[in-house]
Amino acid sequence: MTAQASRQTLWKSFFLVSAVLLSCLVLATQFDPRVNPHSLFGKPDQCRKCHVYYRGNIEPARFLPECSEYCLGCHTDQSLDRTHPIRMRPRDKYWKMKIPAEFRLDDDGRLMCLTCHKAHGPFLATVKAHPSQKPEPMTPPSGVSDYYRTYYLRTSDPVKGFAALCDGCHKKL
Repeated sequence: MTAQASRQTLWKSFFLVSAVLLSCLVLATQFDPRVNPHSLFGKPDQCRKCHVYYRGNIEPARFLPECSEYCLGCHTDQSLDRTHPIRMRPRDKYWKMKIPAEFRLDDDGRLMCLTCHKAHGPFLATVKAHPSQKPEPMTPPSGVSDYYRTYYLRTSDPVKGFAALCDGCHKKL
């Protein structure tokens, strides 16, 4: 076997082993429902990605106009096809909607992901967010029936589902 053929075989082996190891790493880190995927929101260095700071202090009730971009780093626009639009002003000329205080707007008065969702909240709960919701595939502690994703919703209802959230602004007449 020539030196060049040996190097090619070595490189092929290296890439094959690397691909196998990378596949194992991906499989080992697949979604575990016991792990809060938004735990990074609890880290102080992340606050500036969503919150307005004034004179070096965080303003917990104020949000940057670009804070939804942080969410869209993982949740792409394409995966949000059944949810509400963001970056629009509900109080503009054609919308003139009154948004309840608990539904936050960014500092420009626009809808954002955090209008309907809470970044700082539990990932799992013992109450369904909507009627057809299936429990997470895990074994809960004894005495707890099942765990369900909260979707970090500001409000939900195990019977009315997401309508409880939508009714906050779009009340049926």
